[in-house]
Amino acid sequence: MAVGEQKRSDRFSLFAKHAFQYYLVGASGVLVNLGLLYAIKEYAGLWYLLSSAIAIYLSMTTNFILNKTWTFKDTMAKQRTIFMYGKFIAISLVGMLIQLGFNYIFVDKLAMYYILAALISIVIASGVNFVLNRHITFGIKL
Repeated sequence: MAVGEQKRSDRFSLFAKHAFQYYLVGASGVLVNLGLLYAIKEYAGLWYLLSSAIAIYLSMTTNFILNKTWTFKDTMAKQRTIFMYGKFIAISLVGMLIQLGFNYIFVDKLAMYYILAALISIVIASGVNFVLNRHITFGIKL
């Protein structure tokens, strides 16, 4: 294998490793998100979109902590945690808007159960979040 091919292979392997770990962290975030969504809507009685926004924000925070300390710990650019958290939240807000938009369409327009709508919306938004956070927040070149 030529040197250029080896570097490309190494970059792909690192990308695949990051993607696997990122989605494992994301799976834990889904549990946090859906659990909080259910609890806030059913027990606090808040509107499902407001409950979803709160649950998304709290799961973003747990996902940031896990991604910083596990997924990208050895490869991320050196920068202050609060600065990284700000970038992570800003990017994740894009995903949040995508998720809330699809939640609204699925629940209000298609009469889907709000938990199922949230789960599908999370899947849709997660790819955008991974690519942007890996590159921008954690400073890993594509």
